[in-house]
Amino acid sequence: MLQNYAIAKWLTQFPALTLMVLLRRDIGYRLLNVGVLTAVFGLLAVVTVLATPGNEAANTTPLLIFAGIGYFNGIAQKIRRWRSMNRGIVIHSYYLGSSPFAFPWLPHFMLRNRRVARYGDPIICAIIGVALFPFSHALSIWITLSAFCLRAYEHQIFQRELHRGFDFEDSIIEAEIVIEQQNPTPNSSQNQESSGIPSGLGEDIKTKIHPK
Repeated sequence: MLQNYAIAKWLTQFPALTLMVLLRRDIGYRLLNVGVLTAVFGLLAVVTVLATPGNEAANTTPLLIFAGIGYFNGIAQKIRRWRSMNRGIVIHSYYLGSSPFAFPWLPHFMLRNRRVARYGDPIICAIIGVALFPFSHALSIWITLSAFCLRAYEHQIFQRELHRGFDFEDSIIEAEIVIEQQNPTPNSSQNQESSGIPSGLGEDIKTKIHPK
């Protein structure tokens, strides 16, 4: 079950990618793998063509158009990333892209931690998918399914980066502990000169014993 769950999590990136290339304009270079784009959109187109006969109510033509636009848009983004790198513009090669709905006037807490991309994009895509159902059942189902996959994929990446950050902070803490153990800091009380420990007789006692 765990293995099947891991495979299912891994597969969510492919339907999600079909939406990302249309929604976002700054996806990382390596995420736009030409082989992956060809396989995903090619398989989607083949399934669409095979589903057309005897299933006119599904209206698969819009889904075929969606696959074509998505594929060529992904290739175009790949070319733009390559040109950007040649101009010295650095973008993380696996960056998931910025949400087109992350407007600057939104509250700050919504713009932090990719909340708009993680929640807003999937919700808006799902709403659009449901709204398209009377027009094209095939396109509606695919967009809705891809919206859920986009939410799952964004969550996976967020959790991975979160734990990576925790691991980095923990490694710093552990390194500081090792350094302190290897180079113990002398106790500050030992560095201070002793104010003197009372020894012998105090002046008041001396006066009583040897009165003048």
